[in-house]
Amino acid sequence: MCRIKVFLLHIVAPVIIGRAILAKPARQGLRPEKFVRNFLANTIRKFWLLIFQALYYPLAPLYDKISQYGFLGQWVKWQQSVLPRIQGKRVLEIGCGTGSLLKVLLERKYRAFGLDASPAMLGQARKKLKKAGFEGRLVQGKVQHLPFPDNTFETVVSTFPTSYIMSLESLNEIQRVLYPGGRLVVVDTAFLKPYSRASRFLIRVYGWVGVWGESGKNKTQRDRTFYLPLAEAGLVRRDEIYEDDQGEAHIIVATKVW
Repeated sequence: MCRIKVFLLHIVAPVIIGRAILAKPARQGLRPEKFVRNFLANTIRKFWLLIFQALYYPLAPLYDKISQYGFLGQWVKWQQSVLPRIQGKRVLEIGCGTGSLLKVLLERKYRAFGLDASPAMLGQARKKLKKAGFEGRLVQGKVQHLPFPDNTFETVVSTFPTSYIMSLESLNEIQRVLYPGGRLVVVDTAFLKPYSRASRFLIRVYGWVGVWGESGKNKTQRDRTFYLPLAEAGLVRRDEIYEDDQGEAHIIVATKVW
């Protein structure tokens, strides 16, 4: 009896389940191997999304290391590509994360503040800023409800924001806190170039799971950018590129209409 149960559990059941799974693509007109590839790719994408979300909460202490090694040191360059595009001295960084860019802004004597919705990220940022001698520059909150008066900042910056930046409600709030003629600077997308064995490997991995990949494969850099309803929020857009031998970042610069 025991042997029969083992046979049913380990041999018959997997065969039945496997045939049931492979019957689905047949009904959908897909070849089984293509269905398996799609299934694996979707599973990896979901796993990647879970990891990405966890970086903002329980895995926040690992965020800097993962962004450094996962993009071969380019992440910092892409973040700091906003610096030559800042005007004035009063700056707000939305989605400041662990405070790496905010620390640089303060070291360069900008009167800068950082805002983030994640307590875990802000905890890491406080440690970083305190060690550098800066305190009281962080605010927990959401972009849709910025806790600042009208016309407070000359520049608002955001690097690699999530979908909140595409909300008209968010953009209206950003426009509200900007001076007339002030600007919003957003680094929305970036990708590595195949300059080394490691970069080629990462390009392939990121391309397969549907995130960052190599330029020029069926998409232009402009196709990769976020659609932002900037005109509806009273902001005039222009697009710029930061590029070196290792990678490329797309930058949106949007000016508040006087």
